[in-house]
Amino acid sequence: MSRFLLAFAASGAVATLAVACSGSTAPSSISTSVVGVVPRGGATSVPTSAVVTVTFSHAMMPSMQQYMAVHRDSLRGPLVSMTMSWSPDSTILTMMPLAPLAPGTTYVLHMGGGMMDAHADSISYAQCPSLGGVPVTSSMMGGMMGGSEMGPGWMGGNGDYGMEFVFHTT
Repeated sequence: MSRFLLAFAASGAVATLAVACSGSTAPSSISTSVVGVVPRGGATSVPTSAVVTVTFSHAMMPSMQQYMAVHRDSLRGPLVSMTMSWSPDSTILTMMPLAPLAPGTTYVLHMGGGMMDAHADSISYAQCPSLGGVPVTSSMMGGMMGGSEMGPGWMGGNGDYGMEFVFHTT
């Protein structure tokens, strides 16, 4: 019994199609992953009016926005106040700052390590480095221990605290 896996890219998103042969069965679940981040990690000249979006390959639990944060200056910097909303299919999270971002400033988007999709499965961060993301470890969290970003959902099963995406405004 053999299986074939065909992966292809379409409009910047990656889709995976499993084809089962000779009576074998297809996998029961497909891992949800991060497929887009705007602005990307490492972006420069980001407008101060920027809206931050994260796109997932499958629907997410609606409450997962609580494990997303944008910090000013560094991962340990102050939080940026913003509103967050999901697309109707719960695959795109839009984060709109309540005030324009400061010019010439570094910002860090932090995604918690324990984020779950609509089926309560952990998401994959495997594609995040190609989007400019860097894994967040407990040593990077440093003085944040005991703070709002240390509860359930911020730490993943592997002990990491998700991903960070650093960008700079014009």
